[in-house]
Amino acid sequence: MSKNKADNAYQQLLSPDPVSIMPHPEEGNALMDDKMVEEKAALQEIVTVLLKAKKPVIFTPGRIILWTWEEGAPEKARVVRKLAAAIGAEILPIMDVRPNYPQTRTATEINPYHGDLVIGHNKYDVVVFIGVECAYADVALKIIKDGTDIHTIALCAHKGHVDAKITLCKSGLEKLEALTALINEAKKNK
Repeated sequence: MSKNKADNAYQQLLSPDPVSIMPHPEEGNALMDDKMVEEKAALQEIVTVLLKAKKPVIFTPGRIILWTWEEGAPEKARVVRKLAAAIGAEILPIMDVRPNYPQTRTATEINPYHGDLVIGHNKYDVVVFIGVECAYADVALKIIKDGTDIHTIALCAHKGHVDAKITLCKSGLEKLEALTALINEAKKNK
């Protein structure tokens, strides 16, 4: 006898709706606490949250912050480091979800951190996901959302992540630089 999806408690824990049909922010907008808002309002809220944070952390793939495998990695790393310096955040590289199995080159491919596990044990209060592969970010954000009270911010280059408290879509270098500038301006005006 098969169970109805509504009766499946495990399915409800994962999500009552598939992520693909949940509302994602459109360009110029953001999703903040499950509500669509203008991107400017979301950026201001991000600034407020990050400046109040006691122990913020930025999770970004190692391929962006550690290695120069992809085009533009050094520029991306500089922008992420400037943002981290502005808010006093740690930067923790997470695994690249596309290792070259079965022949992993351990000298160049490592798995330094598994985001959702590290977050729960280090008393972070704000977590920013930047450039994290969408499938990995969706799972990690769901685990964080259901298991902690940590404020999550996802700055996604694609559609955004519905399980983050605040998510922006199409977040490239310009958006990260603008966010860093807003943070530095807010710090000057304190």
